[in-house]
Amino acid sequence: MSIEDNAVEPCPACVDDALDKSLWVACSHCTTWFHVACLRIDNIDDYDTWYCAPCLSDASLQLAPRMRRKSTRERAKTDYAAIEEGRPSDPLGRWARLLALYDPPWPTSVQRVDGATWTQAWLASAPDVPVIVPAGSDVENPGSHIPGLRIPPRSTTIRDVARMVGPDTHVEVIDVKTQRSSRAWTLSEWADYFETPPAMREKLLNVISLEITGTPMQALVEAPRMVRESDWVERDWPHDRRPRADDASKWPKVQRYVLMGVQGAFTDFHIDFAASYVYYHVVWGHKVFLFAPPTAANLAAYKAWTSSAQQESEWLGHALHDVTRADIHTGETMLIPAGWIHAVHTPCDTLVIGGNFLADYHVAMHFRLEALEIATRVPRKFRFPHLLRLAWYVASGWHRRLAARPPPTLAPRVAEGIEQLCKRLEAEVHKMTTLDPASKVYQAACDAVPRDAVQDPAIAAP
Repeated sequence: MSIEDNAVEPCPACVDDALDKSLWVACSHCTTWFHVACLRIDNIDDYDTWYCAPCLSDASLQLAPRMRRKSTRERAKTDYAAIEEGRPSDPLGRWARLLALYDPPWPTSVQRVDGATWTQAWLASAPDVPVIVPAGSDVENPGSHIPGLRIPPRSTTIRDVARMVGPDTHVEVIDVKTQRSSRAWTLSEWADYFETPPAMREKLLNVISLEITGTPMQALVEAPRMVRESDWVERDWPHDRRPRADDASKWPKVQRYVLMGVQGAFTDFHIDFAASYVYYHVVWGHKVFLFAPPTAANLAAYKAWTSSAQQESEWLGHALHDVTRADIHTGETMLIPAGWIHAVHTPCDTLVIGGNFLADYHVAMHFRLEALEIATRVPRKFRFPHLLRLAWYVASGWHRRLAARPPPTLAPRVAEGIEQLCKRLEAEVHKMTTLDPASKVYQAACDAVPRDAVQDPAIAAP
């Protein structure tokens, strides 16, 4: 059986019956990922930690159900299991205290520009700092001041999202305390939770990965024209190779995300997959970002932190240089440059529309992060989907464009990006010409080549 480069790593406990396999859980000891359904666990949310069978045998670990709260009154709870594992016993309170260190007048390097500035020509030479566009004046058409941006009206509710996307649609929900996936939720259940008053929510939960392409809600969401004109997927991935708009296994479907965070939610430091750019619009609410530029020192600190067994107890912010704060409010839109390290706090219930994209302007950074993700064993489900196949499509597109007469004039960043793209694909050609054809690495390299666009990889990546 051939192995596609961007295939999801298999579940070691996988069964063949028709189960909902959208929810995964990682072993708290070895970090191997499993389908929750294959484990026959009714409610994974009942456990603070979970260990796979080999780890239970090797380390004499125990699967301990969480103690149920017997009172609705809020009280601090000591997590002794967390202390034994080296994790903070009160991560929510700890995050709140650490975030307070960055309260104004903490310095910010974020730039603010007019929406009309957002053009492809501007992006090609834009400063490598986060950029915010202030809110427009049209409440019902909040993206009209940014060319091409289409955003739902500010009156949109979470219940509206559930109705448009499908109330029975499954959504991945993150438990803020553990920063791990919670149990399987439907959007209808999520809307019920979100509508619960903050004081009555037993847990802090977060949704950051609901992609709505191919649903009725897509009609209300479109990325800025600047993004669509620069996006590798939009420009170079053939439309006839997207057979089902709702099937993310067939193409990189990362353009239209709905993010729904409740008051107090927090996402720890991370870099978006493959150092992709992010456009980010707050429909209503407020988000606080802590940013650090992708310098060599910061990326080294980030790599060490993500590889550390004490990651959950260490605050990466102490090891980062030039940390900057950015507050983004209702109606504002932000562009996060390639590779910036960031953490996100939600001071109040917030609805966000955003999307990821790769472009010609920071290709070296995109592939540098790909290498970092591989080195730190980031599961494929959390990496940019079909990245190498996309790279081949981009190379094919540039081969065609550069063969035109007259050839296009290339901005310096674009010319450098094409060079970096060719270097990355040369490494894949080397695998296909030197490795044993029976090896998995050889098969993965071959399977990533889209034969509809690239007949001879050695010619496409000279």
